[in-house]
Amino acid sequence: MRRLALVLALLVGIPLVLSLLMKRVPPAFIGVKQISVGGAGIVPVDYRTGFHLGVTGYHKWYFLPRKTHFLHFTASRSLGRTSDIEDWNQPLQLRTTDNNLVDVEISVPYRILDGEAHRIVQDGYLLSYRELVRGRVQGVLRAELAKLTSEDLQDTDARISRAQETLPVLNESLADFYVVAENILIRRIGFQPQYEVKLQEKQYLRQKANLDEALTLQAEEEKTVNLIERQIVAAELKLTQTWEKTVQEERSHYQVLIAEIDAEAEVYSARTRAEGEAEKVILMANGQLAVEKADALRNELRSAALSTEGGDVLLALEAAANLRMPTVVLDSQNPAVPMLLDLGQMVKLLVGSRD
Repeated sequence: MRRLALVLALLVGIPLVLSLLMKRVPPAFIGVKQISVGGAGIVPVDYRTGFHLGVTGYHKWYFLPRKTHFLHFTASRSLGRTSDIEDWNQPLQLRTTDNNLVDVEISVPYRILDGEAHRIVQDGYLLSYRELVRGRVQGVLRAELAKLTSEDLQDTDARISRAQETLPVLNESLADFYVVAENILIRRIGFQPQYEVKLQEKQYLRQKANLDEALTLQAEEEKTVNLIERQIVAAELKLTQTWEKTVQEERSHYQVLIAEIDAEAEVYSARTRAEGEAEKVILMANGQLAVEKADALRNELRSAALSTEGGDVLLALEAAANLRMPTVVLDSQNPAVPMLLDLGQMVKLLVGSRD
């Protein structure tokens, strides 16, 4: 039981002691500690998120937003503060150097300087620093932006340049409240209705002048383009003619070469054909001579062969073979007619003798 009681005492006592001795600074806030006893006042330290020594009854804590604050001068949202870091107000009304009233919608983001939150509490600005910043911003912006003319306000670069030049002046003034502006954003410019009408007419004339200038530039560019196109066409035509001339010259050159080759081929063909014909005639003549010599030799040999006794017999046989006598009548009473069985006499009768 004692152990259980001890555990319960520890479980209850430790959180209780910590809550009495420690203080938690929430996220996105800066903690400022004040010593309530002895008149020591504000501790000159900015405490970040986490647990810090803070004895209940001895220390008092204040919390300021660490996030960026936004101060708006615009009619685009309902007015009135909507949170600890946003402040919505009517647009600023300025009078330009050329005596025109202008409604300017502006947003100014700012934050508490690092390590200076305790001084806001120390100087008594904890509840009023937002209103003080708003009043100081209004005064500085009215003084600095009023240096612009109506023409300057219509020029984006001039507005941005004026805002950038105003930012250091504004931060120098806001240093009294330990905050620093991060930027000055000019969101919208609105002139009085009468001036807006004149401004629109002026803008129309300016736009018309710009349009006329653009049309003039377009005409000049078209003129330049047309000139370039004509130059390109002329250059193309010149190159085309040059290439056509080169192609024609090359074609003529090769046509001449082809004609020469054709002529040489025809000459070679005619010469070769003539030589072949001549050789053919010579060979045919030689062949004919050889044939005639062979015929003469054959006849000579034949004559020589036929001049022999065997030749006579051969001639007689051929003559007998070629003899076509349908009917031969021999007078058997005539003593000059040989007998059929006497072949020698028959041959002699029909063919004749060598003598």
